Amino acid sequence: MKEQNQTRNLSVGIVASVCALAVAVGGGIALWTNLQSTTTKTSDNSQTFTTPSTPKSPDETLPPPPPAKVESPDSVPLYVPQPKAVTEKTVELYWVKDTTGEIDLVSSTVKLETADEPEAILKAAFDRLLVGPANTDVLSAIPTGTKVQALTVENNGVYIDLSEEFTSGGGSASMMSRLGQVIYTASSLEPDVKVWIFVGGKPLKMLGGEGLEVSQPITRDNFQQEFQF
Repeated sequence: MKEQNQTRNLSVGIVASVCALAVAVGGGIALWTNLQSTTTKTSDNSQTFTTPSTPKSPDETLPPPPPAKVESPDSVPLYVPQPKAVTEKTVELYWVKDTTGEIDLVSSTVKLETADEPEAILKAAFDRLLVGPANTDVLSAIPTGTKVQALTVENNGVYIDLSEEFTSGGGSASMMSRLGQVIYTASSLEPDVKVWIFVGGKPLKMLGGEGLEVSQPITRDNFQQEFQF
Protein backbone atom coordinates (compact mmCIF):
# COMPACT_ATOMS: atom_id res chain seq x y z
CA MET A 1 0.00 0.00 0.00
CA LYS A 2 2.81 2.29 0.90
CA GLU A 3 4.51 1.55 -2.39
CA GLN A 4 1.36 2.36 -4.32
CA ASN A 5 1.15 5.72 -2.62
CA GLN A 6 4.74 6.46 -3.44
CA THR A 7 4.20 5.43 -7.03
CA ARG A 8 1.10 7.66 -7.27
CA ASN A 9 2.98 10.62 -5.81
CA LEU A 10 5.81 10.08 -8.25
CA SER A 11 3.40 10.04 -11.17
CA VAL A 12 1.77 13.19 -9.96
CA GLY A 13 5.16 14.88 -9.66
CA ILE A 14 6.18 13.82 -13.10
CA VAL A 15 2.95 15.12 -14.58
CA ALA A 16 3.36 18.37 -12.71
CA SER A 17 6.90 18.69 -13.93
CA VAL A 18 5.83 17.99 -17.50
CA CYS A 19 3.10 20.58 -17.26
CA ALA A 20 5.48 23.13 -15.83
CA LEU A 21 7.93 22.41 -18.59
CA ALA A 22 5.20 22.71 -21.18
CA VAL A 23 4.14 26.03 -19.74
CA ALA A 24 7.70 27.24 -19.72
CA VAL A 25 8.29 26.08 -23.26
CA GLY A 26 5.01 27.59 -24.42
CA GLY A 27 5.86 30.87 -22.78
CA GLY A 28 9.26 30.87 -24.41
CA ILE A 29 7.76 30.17 -27.79
CA ALA A 30 5.23 32.95 -27.33
CA LEU A 31 7.96 35.34 -26.27
CA TRP A 32 10.06 34.37 -29.28
CA THR A 33 7.06 34.82 -31.59
CA ASN A 34 6.39 38.27 -30.14
CA LEU A 35 10.02 39.23 -30.57
CA GLN A 36 9.99 38.06 -34.20
CA SER A 37 6.77 39.97 -34.88
CA THR A 38 8.21 43.10 -33.29
CA THR A 39 11.39 42.73 -35.30
CA THR A 40 9.42 42.28 -38.52
CA LYS A 41 7.28 45.30 -37.83
CA THR A 42 10.32 47.32 -36.94
CA SER A 43 11.95 46.20 -40.17
CA ASP A 44 8.80 47.06 -42.12
CA ASN A 45 8.57 50.42 -40.44
CA SER A 46 12.16 51.20 -41.26
CA GLN A 47 11.39 50.55 -44.90
CA THR A 48 8.20 52.56 -44.89
CA PHE A 49 9.41 55.67 -43.05
CA THR A 50 12.47 56.45 -45.10
CA THR A 51 14.19 59.82 -44.83
CA PRO A 52 12.90 62.06 -47.67
CA SER A 53 15.47 63.42 -50.11
CA THR A 54 16.18 67.15 -50.21
CA PRO A 55 13.85 68.83 -52.77
CA LYS A 56 15.49 70.40 -55.78
CA SER A 57 15.39 74.10 -56.30
CA PRO A 58 12.94 75.51 -58.92
CA ASP A 59 15.83 76.21 -61.28
CA GLU A 60 16.76 72.52 -61.23
CA THR A 61 13.23 71.15 -61.68
CA LEU A 62 11.93 73.61 -64.34
CA PRO A 63 13.34 73.99 -67.88
CA PRO A 64 14.91 77.37 -68.73
CA PRO A 65 12.49 79.89 -70.28
CA PRO A 66 12.72 80.49 -74.05
CA PRO A 67 14.57 83.61 -75.20
CA ALA A 68 12.42 86.70 -75.47
CA LYS A 69 11.39 87.69 -78.99
CA VAL A 70 10.74 91.38 -79.60
CA GLU A 71 8.13 91.98 -82.27
CA SER A 72 5.87 94.77 -83.41
CA PRO A 73 2.17 94.75 -82.29
CA ASP A 74 1.15 92.98 -85.52
CA SER A 75 3.73 90.20 -84.99
CA VAL A 76 5.85 91.62 -87.78
CA PRO A 77 9.55 92.22 -87.14
CA LEU A 78 10.05 95.91 -86.59
CA TYR A 79 11.92 97.59 -89.47
CA VAL A 80 13.41 101.01 -89.14
CA PRO A 81 14.28 102.51 -92.54
CA GLN A 82 17.68 104.09 -92.78
CA PRO A 83 17.90 107.69 -94.02
CA LYS A 84 19.08 108.05 -97.59
CA ALA A 85 22.39 109.72 -98.19
CA VAL A 86 22.10 113.32 -99.35
CA THR A 87 24.49 114.62 -101.98
CA GLU A 88 24.84 117.79 -104.04
CA LYS A 89 23.37 117.47 -107.54
CA THR A 90 23.47 119.86 -110.47
CA VAL A 91 20.11 120.16 -112.23
CA GLU A 92 18.60 122.31 -114.95
CA LEU A 93 15.52 124.44 -114.40
CA TYR A 94 13.59 126.07 -117.23
CA TRP A 95 12.27 129.60 -117.25
CA VAL A 96 10.59 131.98 -119.68
CA LYS A 97 12.38 134.87 -121.33
CA ASP A 98 10.96 137.55 -123.61
CA THR A 99 13.44 138.09 -126.43
CA THR A 100 12.49 140.81 -128.94
CA GLY A 101 8.80 140.11 -128.54
CA GLU A 102 9.17 136.33 -128.72
CA ILE A 103 8.86 133.98 -125.76
CA ASP A 104 11.68 131.50 -125.32
CA LEU A 105 12.43 128.80 -122.81
CA VAL A 106 15.85 129.18 -121.22
CA SER A 107 17.63 126.95 -118.73
CA SER A 108 19.58 127.77 -115.62
CA THR A 109 21.87 125.42 -113.71
CA VAL A 110 21.44 125.10 -109.96
CA LYS A 111 22.98 122.89 -107.28
CA LEU A 112 20.61 121.16 -104.91
CA GLU A 113 21.04 118.94 -101.85
CA THR A 114 19.12 115.77 -102.59
CA ALA A 115 19.26 111.98 -102.56
CA ASP A 116 20.90 110.35 -105.57
CA GLU A 117 17.67 109.05 -107.12
CA PRO A 118 15.74 110.34 -110.16
CA GLU A 119 12.51 110.95 -108.24
CA ALA A 120 14.27 112.77 -105.43
CA ILE A 121 16.28 114.90 -107.86
CA LEU A 122 13.22 115.90 -109.90
CA LYS A 123 11.18 116.68 -106.79
CA ALA A 124 13.94 118.95 -105.54
CA ALA A 125 14.12 120.57 -108.98
CA PHE A 126 10.39 121.34 -109.06
CA ASP A 127 10.42 122.61 -105.49
CA ARG A 128 13.05 125.10 -106.55
CA LEU A 129 11.25 125.92 -109.82
CA LEU A 130 8.00 126.79 -108.03
CA VAL A 131 9.81 129.25 -105.77
CA GLY A 132 10.54 131.40 -108.80
CA PRO A 133 13.75 132.64 -110.49
CA ALA A 134 16.53 134.40 -108.63
CA ASN A 135 17.59 136.10 -111.86
CA THR A 136 15.38 139.04 -112.87
CA ASP A 137 16.22 138.50 -116.54
CA VAL A 138 13.88 135.52 -116.62
CA LEU A 139 10.45 134.77 -115.21
CA SER A 140 8.11 131.91 -114.49
CA ALA A 141 4.73 131.52 -116.17
CA ILE A 142 3.63 128.99 -113.53
CA PRO A 143 1.05 130.66 -111.24
CA THR A 144 2.03 131.38 -107.65
CA GLY A 145 0.73 128.76 -105.23
CA THR A 146 1.11 125.84 -107.62
CA LYS A 147 2.34 122.71 -105.83
CA VAL A 148 3.57 119.28 -106.87
CA GLN A 149 1.15 116.79 -105.37
CA ALA A 150 2.96 113.71 -106.65
CA LEU A 151 5.92 112.85 -108.84
CA THR A 152 7.07 109.39 -109.86
CA VAL A 153 9.56 108.04 -112.35
CA GLU A 154 8.36 104.87 -114.07
CA ASN A 155 9.75 102.72 -116.86
CA ASN A 156 7.47 104.43 -119.39
CA GLY A 157 8.07 108.00 -118.30
CA VAL A 158 7.77 110.71 -115.66
CA TYR A 159 4.40 111.27 -113.97
CA ILE A 160 3.72 114.59 -112.30
CA ASP A 161 0.52 115.74 -110.59
CA LEU A 162 0.13 119.49 -110.07
CA SER A 163 -2.39 121.38 -107.95
CA GLU A 164 -5.36 123.23 -109.44
CA GLU A 165 -3.52 126.57 -109.38
CA PHE A 166 -1.50 125.46 -112.41
CA THR A 167 -4.43 126.09 -114.78
CA SER A 168 -5.50 129.46 -113.38
CA GLY A 169 -5.04 132.83 -115.14
CA GLY A 170 -3.13 133.93 -118.24
CA GLY A 171 -3.62 133.79 -121.99
CA SER A 172 -2.47 131.23 -124.54
CA ALA A 173 1.17 132.42 -124.46
CA SER A 174 1.28 132.01 -120.69
CA MET A 175 -0.34 128.57 -120.93
CA MET A 176 2.17 127.34 -123.48
CA SER A 177 5.08 128.81 -121.49
CA ARG A 178 4.13 127.12 -118.19
CA LEU A 179 3.51 123.85 -120.01
CA GLY A 180 6.98 124.07 -121.58
CA GLN A 181 8.57 124.77 -118.17
CA VAL A 182 7.03 121.61 -116.73
CA ILE A 183 7.91 119.39 -119.71
CA TYR A 184 11.52 120.53 -119.98
CA THR A 185 12.22 120.46 -116.25
CA ALA A 186 10.66 117.00 -115.92
CA SER A 187 12.88 115.74 -118.75
CA SER A 188 16.06 117.44 -117.53
CA LEU A 189 17.64 114.11 -116.52
CA GLU A 190 16.64 112.37 -119.77
CA PRO A 191 15.71 114.69 -122.67
CA ASP A 192 13.77 112.06 -124.63
CA VAL A 193 11.64 110.83 -121.73
CA LYS A 194 7.84 110.86 -121.96
CA VAL A 195 6.04 113.16 -119.53
CA TRP A 196 2.56 112.56 -118.15
CA ILE A 197 0.92 115.66 -116.62
CA PHE A 198 -2.00 115.56 -114.17
CA VAL A 199 -3.86 118.39 -112.45
CA GLY A 200 -5.73 117.59 -109.26
CA GLY A 201 -5.26 113.87 -109.90
CA LYS A 202 -6.78 113.98 -113.42
CA PRO A 203 -4.92 113.82 -116.76
CA LEU A 204 -4.43 117.27 -118.30
CA LYS A 205 -6.31 117.38 -121.61
CA MET A 206 -7.26 121.02 -122.08
CA LEU A 207 -5.33 123.98 -120.72
CA GLY A 208 -6.81 127.46 -120.22
CA GLY A 209 -10.07 129.08 -121.19
CA GLU A 210 -9.04 129.13 -124.84
CA GLY A 211 -8.95 125.34 -124.87
CA LEU A 212 -5.28 124.59 -125.46
CA GLU A 213 -5.27 120.86 -126.17
CA VAL A 214 -2.55 118.81 -124.52
CA SER A 215 -1.59 115.37 -125.86
CA GLN A 216 -0.51 112.70 -123.40
CA PRO A 217 2.19 111.64 -123.02
CA ILE A 218 4.21 114.56 -124.29
CA THR A 219 7.90 114.94 -125.05
CA ARG A 220 10.13 117.87 -125.89
CA ASP A 221 9.82 117.07 -129.61
CA ASN A 222 6.02 116.89 -129.42
CA PHE A 223 5.90 120.19 -127.59
CA GLN A 224 8.09 121.97 -130.15
CA GLN A 225 6.04 120.62 -133.06
CA GLU A 226 2.63 121.41 -131.58
CA PHE A 227 3.39 124.77 -129.99
CA GLN A 228 6.29 125.99 -132.19
CA PHE A 229 8.65 126.76 -129.35
